[in-house]
Amino acid sequence: MTDEKRQEYTLRITQANQSQLVVILYDLFFEYTGQAVEELSKGNRQAYSEQLDRAQDVLSELILSLNMDQDPAPAIYRVYLYVSARIGQARGSLKSEGLKDPLRMMHSLCDTYREDAKSDTSGPVMDNSQKVYAGLTYGRDSLNESMDEGSGSRGFFV
Repeated sequence: MTDEKRQEYTLRITQANQSQLVVILYDLFFEYTGQAVEELSKGNRQAYSEQLDRAQDVLSELILSLNMDQDPAPAIYRVYLYVSARIGQARGSLKSEGLKDPLRMMHSLCDTYREDAKSDTSGPVMDNSQKVYAGLTYGRDSLNESMDEGSGSRGFFV
């Protein structure tokens, strides 16, 4: 992942509420699986495996985010286990064709979470993060973003 993508995800995470964080995890999952397929097409098996490992890590976070006391969670958990098994098979066989069905399932779940996130009006999970203002100044080729350091403590005592 490029540094620019990392910064983009970091910004999204600091400003996200709980529903949006789940969508971000899905986006990271798709990012890593997409990079894995790309690396395999280049013949880079090591990078393919590394990207699938990262996708597995994100999938583990999605599993941990489930509230198993609520009704759809056990069904979603089974889907995640299936996807995890298929990723393992794709890594072992060094063939990306086995990722098509799991990716289709994950896209379907992501669309549902994305719709849910639109109606979630709760505030950001990270209360004491920096405020980001976009559009106050413009660069030559891009929109600049400014960070407000704020006057208060961000959890560190000096």
